[in-house]
Amino acid sequence: MAGRHWEKRIHRDPTPRDVPLTGSLILFDVDGTLLDGGELISHTMVEAFHAAGETPPSLDHVRSTIGLSLPEMVDALGSHLAQDRRDKILLGYRLRYFDTVDQEETPPVFPGAGPAIERLRRAGFVLGITTGKARRSTSHMLVSMNWTRHFHTVQCADDNPSKPDITMVRRALLETGRTAAETILVGDSRYDMRMAKAAGIRAIGVSWGYNPPQELLLEGAMFIARDFDHLTEALLPTPVI
Repeated sequence: MAGRHWEKRIHRDPTPRDVPLTGSLILFDVDGTLLDGGELISHTMVEAFHAAGETPPSLDHVRSTIGLSLPEMVDALGSHLAQDRRDKILLGYRLRYFDTVDQEETPPVFPGAGPAIERLRRAGFVLGITTGKARRSTSHMLVSMNWTRHFHTVQCADDNPSKPDITMVRRALLETGRTAAETILVGDSRYDMRMAKAAGIRAIGVSWGYNPPQELLLEGAMFIARDFDHLTEALLPTPVI
């Protein structure tokens, strides 16, 4: 059942941190938006099913669930299995995934992600992350890419229910002192779009992720960014000539 794993997480309302007094908030998804983690996630999930003695889902099926938090992914992919079997798959996935991530020298970020983040911060935007990834792997990416200084709020699966629940957005707004009207979410999945719609914020879809652009538009995306240059150009104010 969606959200049942949330009972085990620690919930505490955040307070606004030291953020700029002006500037809209842009919330980025990670896998499929900033990070090209689909291949690792899909193959690791298939391996975890095999190791548990269960028939694995197809790689495409796994990719279609990227955006959910891990327990919810396993529930969706193994809905036909007993809970103890899903728990074994979940544990096997975590062990394999973190072992691989810990050995990565450079995370597989999408081309253009770094310059776009730098450009948006220089323009005065407040940046945040809303991801179904664990904080451990999210922090690894931020530290490895020297991005920690750019993000004023980082909402991960450890402290929030899975997308499309709106808690990640609500906490990001509280931490940055922004309103829904001042916030835009950038993501690649149907879960991102549904979360944004439910939270009353605008959303931009990206063409390079794991869900078809047409589906993102149907789920409420304002438009689809072709690449990071297109995204930043759309977000930055047009100079007055």
